[in-house]
Amino acid sequence: MVGVNASAEPRDAEAARIYFGTPITPVTFKEWLDTIQARLDSCERQYLSGSHNLHSLYLAQNDSGMAEFYRRCNDCYIDGMAVRIAVAAAGIATSAGQRFSLMDMFPQLMEHAAKRAWTVVYVGSSQEVVDKARARLNRDFPGLDISLYNGYFVDDERLIQTINRLRPDLLLVGMGMPRQEEWLLAHMDDLDVAVATQAGATLDYFAGAQARPPAWLSDAGLAWFYRLVHDPRRLWRRYLLEPWALLLPTLKLWSRR
Repeated sequence: MVGVNASAEPRDAEAARIYFGTPITPVTFKEWLDTIQARLDSCERQYLSGSHNLHSLYLAQNDSGMAEFYRRCNDCYIDGMAVRIAVAAAGIATSAGQRFSLMDMFPQLMEHAAKRAWTVVYVGSSQEVVDKARARLNRDFPGLDISLYNGYFVDDERLIQTINRLRPDLLLVGMGMPRQEEWLLAHMDDLDVAVATQAGATLDYFAGAQARPPAWLSDAGLAWFYRLVHDPRRLWRRYLLEPWALLLPTLKLWSRR
């Protein structure tokens, strides 16, 4: 499914593909859930659903592994206001609802997975975070079939065997960028999963290990400012320097159109 609106010129679609590294799929959270269910209903496996925020856009322009990851993606939804602006600049029409963050929607995702009897596997975060998240998930979603593994494993083969034994409907990999993308790219063809996607620090926010931005800030596209204030040492480069590095690629995007 390619998210370029029908009225867009072919030149716009090609410019967008070059800039984002993959066709962008502007969808609502509900439509994304429907996409997952459609893959399950079709019994197809190894579907890779990506997402783009400002940091991933920067890495896709400057890291060959990230660029290859997005070329492998079967779809790519919008995560972040800055990406929605870039999507509009590429000639792709979006609505306010066609942007969501897995960090914000994780409880709703887990609720939906429990109702649909999805098997979920989450790989990422520290063992302490995994233990805290597991306790909360068991409390809040008692019918949820989810297995969690920390992201500091040392044996890829053993982890892959474990995942394949579970045959998850949804695999969430939250190791931070670009490690999670590199891991998915390296192992996607060996994984017996229906759908896999990036998860970033979603579990850390869910477990309370990192301060989660208020919903109103996220809705306004200012979650980045909240994160920067709470973790400036780690995030200053991402939010204060990387956007400037995207200026030239964005100008090239406009010129291609």
